[in-house]
Amino acid sequence: MDVLILRITTNDKTYNIKCYYNIMDVDILKTYLERRIQYTEKLALRYTTDENNKPLPKRHIFSRIKNHINNFLEKNTKIDRLIIIPGLRGTGKTTLLYQLYLYLIRKKNISRERILFISVDDLKSLNYDLRSSIEVYESKILFEDLAISEEPVFLLLDEVNHDPNWALTLKVIYDGYPSIFIIATGSSALELEKETNADLARRAKKEYLFPLNFIEYLKISKKIDKYYKTKILKEKILNLLKDDSLIPKFTSEFFTNNEIIEIYKKIKLHSFEIEDFLKFGGFPFTALYKKDSEEFLLEIIKKIIYSDIPKIKDIYYSSLENAIKLIYYLAGSEKASIENISNDLKINKYSVQNILRLLEMSSLIFSIKPLGSEEKIIRKSWKYYFITPTIRFMIKDYLGTFKESDIGFLFEEYIASTLYKIQITHNMSNINVFYDPNKNSADFLIKTFENKIIPIEVKYGKDKNAEKQVRNSMKRYNAEYGIIIGDYELEFRDNILYMPKELFLIL
Repeated sequence: MDVLILRITTNDKTYNIKCYYNIMDVDILKTYLERRIQYTEKLALRYTTDENNKPLPKRHIFSRIKNHINNFLEKNTKIDRLIIIPGLRGTGKTTLLYQLYLYLIRKKNISRERILFISVDDLKSLNYDLRSSIEVYESKILFEDLAISEEPVFLLLDEVNHDPNWALTLKVIYDGYPSIFIIATGSSALELEKETNADLARRAKKEYLFPLNFIEYLKISKKIDKYYKTKILKEKILNLLKDDSLIPKFTSEFFTNNEIIEIYKKIKLHSFEIEDFLKFGGFPFTALYKKDSEEFLLEIIKKIIYSDIPKIKDIYYSSLENAIKLIYYLAGSEKASIENISNDLKINKYSVQNILRLLEMSSLIFSIKPLGSEEKIIRKSWKYYFITPTIRFMIKDYLGTFKESDIGFLFEEYIASTLYKIQITHNMSNINVFYDPNKNSADFLIKTFENKIIPIEVKYGKDKNAEKQVRNSMKRYNAEYGIIIGDYELEFRDNILYMPKELFLIL
């Protein structure tokens, strides 16, 4: 076995990375990488076109990453050249990478040899690691020292979390190779978070790939030809959640902006699609194939539990089986407490807590805590939601337990998921989402960076109790304003903003 020392010096540190291999290993790895380069375009076309060979729609994240690429190529002052994309299985990370690959070779005229698209999962199955692959790519294929090269190179790394040393490898490449632009995806949010140390976190730009929103669903399911320009409207709604003083001004600003009104009218035309969106709109494949994708989604859930979670933490097989039971239990219960789960499934409370924590870290579910003291947060039940209501619907439909009256809770789940996504993205980490643990209260409580509370009540239709529930929470937390989302015309009345559900669905 030979050892190659890869020495990379940055301004303040020198890294010596040992690569163990024999000559035959290098030749095999070189051949593998050459074939990857040779066939990536063919694979890209297969992944990015439909059965009629028409290009699949691009998700919103594509434009954001495209902007990072353009900044890098134009050598702009502020450049993010290490992009990490966490996302649940099935959200389209591999397709996104192939779409970016085609953008690079077709729109930016990047040579195919200077783009290395690797499935790190494949590397692992071949007993190779990421760092040795990059070294062989540099020395045996490009035949140049990338540490001093000024010609750009792009690394597109799918399922990067399958390499146990991925975080250190990316940090070293980032520091030592200024001409390399890296895009890395991973299915396990937990594993990405666990391995992303503070040094790498400062260097990396995270772009989360969540399940589809309503506008993406309309585009991918071919209900609209092109994306609506919703940026201004999105920002105005997001700003409400940051600053409650903007709530009373929202309606006047809305009705005096013709561009916003026209966009809203277009979205309103698709109101009849909302129910299908809640059922099938979570993933690109469910949006396209509806009920025919049910078994595929259930297989994805099993892979997350039996394949992804054990890589995160050592866990008994019996606990994995309990995780499946727990997911099915959550799908059938709108209010599940740890005590109820423990009693009904005959699993001890510690195991239930542990499984719920792992399911959250896998991005399948998320929790919303009660607002209150530390003691209240520990004592009161947390609310658990799926990251998309499509998961709940597909499980219930598979079990034959779905009723049309469940649509209301699917809508609540989607709003909860939207608020959760806002909490961890949009540079809005200074707002937090809670729920009111008291009876006859609003569904959600937004806590702003000024520690002000905005109660939010969600109704799929109309409900005469909605106003009462919001006012109860407003009074309890001394909130000046509240929001009700449902089958309403947009209006601000008696310190409550009534928002049509179509408006909130653009987030």
